[in-house]
Amino acid sequence: MDLGIALAGGGTRGAAHVGVLLALHEAGLYPSAVAGASAGSIVGGLYAAGISPERLKHILLSLSRSGRELIDPDIMGLLRALPQLLTGRPVTMQGLVKGDRLERFLCSLTGGKAMHDLTMRTVIPAVNIRTGETIAYTNTLSGVRPVRRVRWSTEFPLCRAIRASAAFPAVFRPVTQDGCCLVDGGLTDNLPVNLLLAAGVPQVLAVDVSEDYEPPENEGVIEVISHSLTILTTRMKESMARGETLLLHPRLPEKAGLLTFREMAGCMEAGYEQTKEQIPLIRALFGA
Repeated sequence: MDLGIALAGGGTRGAAHVGVLLALHEAGLYPSAVAGASAGSIVGGLYAAGISPERLKHILLSLSRSGRELIDPDIMGLLRALPQLLTGRPVTMQGLVKGDRLERFLCSLTGGKAMHDLTMRTVIPAVNIRTGETIAYTNTLSGVRPVRRVRWSTEFPLCRAIRASAAFPAVFRPVTQDGCCLVDGGLTDNLPVNLLLAAGVPQVLAVDVSEDYEPPENEGVIEVISHSLTILTTRMKESMARGETLLLHPRLPEKAGLLTFREMAGCMEAGYEQTKEQIPLIRALFGA
């Protein structure tokens, strides 16, 4: 079966992707290719590294209890930012969260694999804000066709590619390497169906975990940033012709958001239930 799966970004709402993979494996359906942006890059990248959906489930349940331990605020950056701002100097702080703990966690799970070590077709986008282009990290350039403002690369550690794709602007510090300053891949390809098609995968099952827009609960910096980017990615998604064979859009818990770790189990269950309902259609569409 030739089944590619594209996993969208959405913070901890991306836990739904684990439920999708669990339901597919339970039905004997095994994706042969995966693309993921932001939260989708975490699930997709770990899956491509050989971590089973069952193990992903256990990792997720652990994070639902202790995920906030991966948040390492940039205290020194905050302390420097205030006088810089008050005196009119450039603010040098790159993000509220350093992201070092997250990267170490991802590297421990992936065992130091590089993109070119993966055997499954994998695509993980990040955005280089120094050039405005998308860097699509993949395991092989074979069969890849050119895409405007996209540069393909196989030379990057898998955990760094995931960390870069999940670098939500202003919240997480960007990844700086090889002359690039890399931020969240969801800025340009939040549901990277187009990149998976460009990589030569003919049929794609897309999983969208975006939320119906609701006003922010407060107007603090995290809420403002999060809702601003939600508007941006929603408008982009509406204007793009993606070309997926089937789109899944699980109904996730109302309180699930960017960093709501406590809602991850509920998101996973929602992804599992909707995929399970759609298994007959997936079999029919993907020739299983």
